[in-house]
Amino acid sequence: MLKSLWLLFPASLLLAGCAQEVSPSPVARVQAPAPMAPLPTRSYQAPKVESKNINGPLGGSNRYLSDAELAALPTHLRVHFATNSSQVNGHGRHIALDNARFLLKFPHVDVRLEGNCDQRGTQEYNLALGNRRAEAVARLLEADGVSARRIQMVSFGKDNLLCYANDPQCWQRNRRVDFVYHAVLAPQH
Repeated sequence: MLKSLWLLFPASLLLAGCAQEVSPSPVARVQAPAPMAPLPTRSYQAPKVESKNINGPLGGSNRYLSDAELAALPTHLRVHFATNSSQVNGHGRHIALDNARFLLKFPHVDVRLEGNCDQRGTQEYNLALGNRRAEAVARLLEADGVSARRIQMVSFGKDNLLCYANDPQCWQRNRRVDFVYHAVLAPQH
């Protein structure tokens, strides 16, 4: 026991020699900045009427269509989906059929199906879901006689929003597939 006390004695002397008295330094007084006026908030409002040329902020637009083709475009260029679903409902099937008829009437026009999701969920999940939605619409077009060679598909996931509000009505508008048409141009000679 005495040996262990002799071992602790030098350690206690070492610690006692390191102790310092610290005096507090004066604190500088800094004037707080004046509060900033709140920044104005702007919410994105999509147009009430669907444009036949623009299908969203990042999506493509109908290109190289003649006036007759633009006039013949179907009334609806979007198929909407339920939450976490790639099932096309009855209304969506009618929209796909109208768009298939347009494609069959104008064989030099191709379509790009742009799959979109609402802003909830991970980007990976939404990219896959947007792709499944585009594929579901493509299968309907093919079933109605449109060649698969005329159909392109892309998924924007949650990066092509029409509406930015965080509510069910906005989410419903964003869950969609957009039809974007382009005429195949003949090579210039």
